Formats: sequence, C-alpha cells, structure tokens
Amino acid sequence: MSAATALTACSFHPDGHLFATGTQSGQVILYYTQSLQWAATLDLGAPVKAIVFSENGYWVAATGEGQTSVTILDLRKAGDAAKVKEIETGSPVTGLAWDFTGQYLAVAGPSGIAVQQYHKSTKAWSEPWRTASPSVGVRWGRMAKELVSVSKEGKLTTFATAQVVGSS
Repeated sequence: MSAATALTACSFHPDGHLFATGTQSGQVILYYTQSLQWAATLDLGAPVKAIVFSENGYWVAATGEGQTSVTILDLRKAGDAAKVKEIETGSPVTGLAWDFTGQYLAVAGPSGIAVQQYHKSTKAWSEPWRTASPSVGVRWGRMAKELVSVSKEGKLTTFATAQVVGSS
C-alpha cells in the first residue's frame, strides 16, 4: 500500500475492511485492509483535511484544506453516482464527525458548528442546528448524547443532544 503523494488524513471504515487516506494532491484513496489492494480513488480538488466514515458504513464525508464545503460519498455506488451531497458551510471546515446512527454529521469551522441531518424517508438533507462557537474539532459523545467541540485556544464546549438535534 503506497501513495504517490504525501498523506494528510486517514480513517478506518467501521467494519475494518476499508482504510481511507487523504493526500496532499486532493485525493481520497480507499484500500481493502485484508488484501492491501486499492479499492477506489475520489478527487476533492484540494489537500484533504479530514475524512470520516459513517457508523452505518454507507457514507464517507471528506473536506479539503481551506474548503468551505463537505463532500459526502455513498460507498455503495461508483463514479459520479457516489457523490451524494456537497454541503456548503460558509467558512473553512476544520473537523467532521458522524453520530452513531449515520443520520447526523457535525461540521466544525472557525465560524462555528453546523449539524447536517439526513432524512431517510425523504432522502433529503437539512440543517437542524448551528452555533457560532468557533471550533477546530468536533466529536459526538457516548451514544450521541452530547456534541463536544474544541476551540483553537483549547476550550472544550459540550452541547446536549436535545439542544443540538431536538431529541434526547
């Protein structure tokens, strides 16, 4: 397993059978972990800043350095059909995190945090919550009962799930 350019990010698929690497040249390269063979390559157009697989294993979200958008890809599809959604955030993305259901994607950046929600019944996306709390990283807490962010100064902020997604 090797890449022709410097690696900038990585992530394991929840089942452990896929490994994603992000490159300086803007590619997300997927490898099969059992055979160490190439599985697919996706182009983001900028050095990859973050890659994260959803816990349901169907989607991967990625963003490039300085990009104000997040690309969501469906791993069950190939080529251009794999690109499910391009979410525009309005400021550079610095962190990504899926909740354990694969329904909510938290996106962090210098202008704050936004949560994107996928509605399976309508196959549509919405933004149920946004805050102006500048963040360099974001993660869901245990069982997605909270959302935790960290600022560039190292300040941790915790948001209750009911506050973020309107449920407990």
